[in-house]
Amino acid sequence: MKINKSTILRGLMGFGLVFSASCNLQETNVNPNAVSEVTPNVTLPSAQANMAWAITDFTAQSTSSLLQYLTGTLNVQYNVTTYDYLPVNFQTPWNSHFYAGAMVDLRNIIEQAEADGSPYYSGIAKIQMGMLLGYIVDFWGDAPYSQAFQLDEFPQPQYDSGEELYEEMFRLYESGIQDLQAEESALIPTFNDRVYPASNTTNWAASSRAQWIAAAHALRARYYNHYSKLDPEGSANNALQAIADGAFTSAADEMSITFGDSELTTGPWYGFLLGTFGQNNIAVSQEIIDKLENRVGEGINDPRLPYYVEENSSGEFVGAPVGSSSIPSNASRIGPYIRSIGTPTYIMTYSELKFIEAEAYLRLSQFANAATAYNEAVIASLEQVTGNADEAYVATFASETAASIQEDGMEKIFTEKYIAMYLQAEAWTDWRRSIPAGADGTTSGIPNLEAAPGNLSGGVFPRRFLYPTSELDNNAANVPETSRFARVFWDL
Repeated sequence: MKINKSTILRGLMGFGLVFSASCNLQETNVNPNAVSEVTPNVTLPSAQANMAWAITDFTAQSTSSLLQYLTGTLNVQYNVTTYDYLPVNFQTPWNSHFYAGAMVDLRNIIEQAEADGSPYYSGIAKIQMGMLLGYIVDFWGDAPYSQAFQLDEFPQPQYDSGEELYEEMFRLYESGIQDLQAEESALIPTFNDRVYPASNTTNWAASSRAQWIAAAHALRARYYNHYSKLDPEGSANNALQAIADGAFTSAADEMSITFGDSELTTGPWYGFLLGTFGQNNIAVSQEIIDKLENRVGEGINDPRLPYYVEENSSGEFVGAPVGSSSIPSNASRIGPYIRSIGTPTYIMTYSELKFIEAEAYLRLSQFANAATAYNEAVIASLEQVTGNADEAYVATFASETAASIQEDGMEKIFTEKYIAMYLQAEAWTDWRRSIPAGADGTTSGIPNLEAAPGNLSGGVFPRRFLYPTSELDNNAANVPETSRFARVFWDL
């Protein structure tokens, strides 16, 4: 596996302005075995920027097309929409954002922090490394890790199984929590922690540290829930236990990164949508507009619609049909919830956690608890996106009872979660999990999607990304199944 540093990231430029001593991402052919002498407090911002780009740049663009939030109309975006993507398309996320970006930095932070007695830094680095391992498995399946950062010894690192990587992920969460529970740390983050920044070390230790622990428990709940096909009851119990251990208690705890306040320093989505590719090669799908228009009743739209999708000059919401090779001249653009300078890049939200709780309770037939968590999840999404809980929408979609949630409860939970998770890559995992175990490849998850017109797969839905060209060229002996239709270990 070849690991190279990429040219400097657009979103990282904002951090570079403040942290001029940060790692130089223009450097090429970096040996990840050579631990950087830059201290963890300087390395952390670049690691977190790469982390955000890893899960919300091309990866999220692709999952959003596969889920028909968006439709690609030209070039690689069209290829993704029609299930014809290629290994070369995944070079940047695999090499630059995951491995040579965030993961090398996080590994160095962990080693340095453990060596100099800074458990608060090693703790948050372990939590972030664990989450990135989870995303890698969910996107690609098996992947290098145990030998990935020892290229002098293992120039062609073996692939660890998805099951093993998930086990390592949970070990990292637990170890990270233990580190953060230490009474003292030589170095303590402040505003250089872009997920939970604080003005000084005292405030970080008093507040941000607890938020990181809550985030680790929330992530444990997310990934335990991914075992839903393998062990419906056990995964539900484990997810609920993780929540009870101290996950988010409100939207104030959720994980996000806010980039800069200028066009040069914004996050992944804004930068992409500002450029030629984002403006000309991809569009809001007509399918998601149809789902949100008149959702409450005739003439009463989902209140999140104008935040997700901008009205065109005629005051209408117009998208491009999935599979189209052109964008209508009067098409709407992605709305201000995403396409605004300074919009947070969400990593895990309180709404997502409540949907996990609702699903877990429903699988355990604890219907009253499921209904309560589901209602809270919908309301949390409305408040996050629009600023308030629309009464009409709550009355129609967030007023479930122990009796009513038993009727198509999973359909309700997955549909509302799909809407709440607009443009987030985690939604693709939910959609695949909602496909019945053992179903053939043409069977849709929730919501029900029609295979993209013009697809080259005979209507079979992709279930994973492809390994990048660098892996096929340099580590072919270890690369496993490369079909886009092969399923990751939890997707039966």
